Amino acid sequence: MRTFTVKDPALLLEYLFKKLSDTKKTRVRQCLKFGSVLVNDKVVTRFDHPLMSGDKVSVCSVKESQPVVKPQFGIEVMYEDDAIIVIRKPAGLLTISTEKIAIKTAFFATNEYLCERDSDFLRLEQREQGRAFRKKKIFVVHRLDREASGLLVFAKTLEAKQQLQSHWSEVTKKYYAVVTGMPEKAKGTITSFLRENKFLNVYSSKRPEDAKLSTTRYQVLHSTEKYSLLEIKLETGRKHQIRVHLSEMGNPILGDERYGSKARFTGDGIALHAYYLAFAHPASGQPMIFRSPLPQSFEEMLWEERKE
Repeated sequence: MRTFTVKDPALLLEYLFKKLSDTKKTRVRQCLKFGSVLVNDKVVTRFDHPLMSGDKVSVCSVKESQPVVKPQFGIEVMYEDDAIIVIRKPAGLLTISTEKIAIKTAFFATNEYLCERDSDFLRLEQREQGRAFRKKKIFVVHRLDREASGLLVFAKTLEAKQQLQSHWSEVTKKYYAVVTGMPEKAKGTITSFLRENKFLNVYSSKRPEDAKLSTTRYQVLHSTEKYSLLEIKLETGRKHQIRVHLSEMGNPILGDERYGSKARFTGDGIALHAYYLAFAHPASGQPMIFRSPLPQSFEEMLWEERKE
């Protein structure tokens, strides 16, 4: 608890900014918003509360005023610093908005989380008018299919975004996938030219014109009579690449009806999980490695068959 005695008349927030100059302004606003500021031993939350000479202003520690804020839509924050934030996205959630869906996305939920937590999403000059102004705090670096779950990294500065995207081909990206049957080879590489038709479905084409060369590596980790658990490593990152390559190999991903799966999947979306990301930090250059465990729904599918 820090206590000050007012010498000259002032507005509360302006006074706090001067007295707490060693603290970020967003944190000062946070103290005020969450009832951690007392004037003459009474909690005050109005930023424009008038102070008079002789008033006693007390402020709890910034840590005490930190609110408990969690992202929406089942998102889990795995890591955060000044340059990046890494989350785990659940299956069924878009990465970014579309014409029909604007709010229920990983981008919106992560940005909303940061705004809420930092408590500066409402500009002071707009409070009297009752209008919220949400600041853009993150930038999209890459995407993950709506039907898939797993790791996503957003940049918190434009510089970090540009640095990550310019070196994205150097990023190591690995996935878990539960597929129907067992591939003929325990490990292999799938390469083809991928195209997208007017129905937004992707397929391999023998003609390289208007198509993108795509390479997927896989390894069988475990197999049962019906299903196999694969580890996938992407050499390129095309739309629906893993889903198309595995389907055309004869081993579609469980739940992926769009690309030929007829097998029941007890989890959400499809049995595809981005579990591993490794890249150089965009600011420090230090190696960063993130892992997400095998989803329980994947384990249940493999375990369920062993019980049959």
